[in-house]
Amino acid sequence: MEEPVRLDDLINRVTASHPDGGALVHLSDAIAMSGMLDDVSDQLVGHFVNAAHNAGATWAEIGRTMGMTRQAAQKRFVTKPADVAALARAHDRWTPRAQAILVACQDEARAAGHNYVGTEHIVLALLSQPQGLAAKALAEKTTPERLRAAMSEVFGPRSDDLSGEFPYTPRGTRAIELSVREAQRLGHDYVGTEHILLGVLAEQHGVGAQVLRRLGVDQRGVEEWLAAQ
Repeated sequence: MEEPVRLDDLINRVTASHPDGGALVHLSDAIAMSGMLDDVSDQLVGHFVNAAHNAGATWAEIGRTMGMTRQAAQKRFVTKPADVAALARAHDRWTPRAQAILVACQDEARAAGHNYVGTEHIVLALLSQPQGLAAKALAEKTTPERLRAAMSEVFGPRSDDLSGEFPYTPRGTRAIELSVREAQRLGHDYVGTEHILLGVLAEQHGVGAQVLRRLGVDQRGVEEWLAAQ
């Protein structure tokens, strides 16, 4: 496979971003770019891990293909609900409605016949708190019925095993992590439903964000609506 990204191109991009910057400025930009590349590479592999799993590949087969054990592959690419709950506890100012969303995600996944929680289920879970700012922001662009119909069009196949709690996909986990970051970026000392919505939108390649954008819901629009409240 031809190398898709050339080192010379990356170096030129860093230096062009701050042509008058010194060596430390360029180093800082290079570190930021490296982090972005790591995120993209993880998303690339995660996308095809999900595709392989949805196509029927076992975690043992996925692990062998990746040169790791089944347990290592699962640990890297799925996150247990308890681990997501621990993430919420680590930032102890999640509102009751935001905490309820984490519970509703499981309900939405089960209703869709899925044994995992993805960004699509997180979006639908936002509807479970109609008085939350996220649901009100969504209501500016769509209705619960339209949102559910649009999401159902992109749902993956149903699973025969819907027992127990369902792990989060890499993008689902990332959206929850970004919820905390979005709250901090806006200068809020709590995580509410609106930050979960922004976290889903920030995970741009997730199914949830893709469907929301088709319905006219984007990060900038949500932020402008929140600022007007």
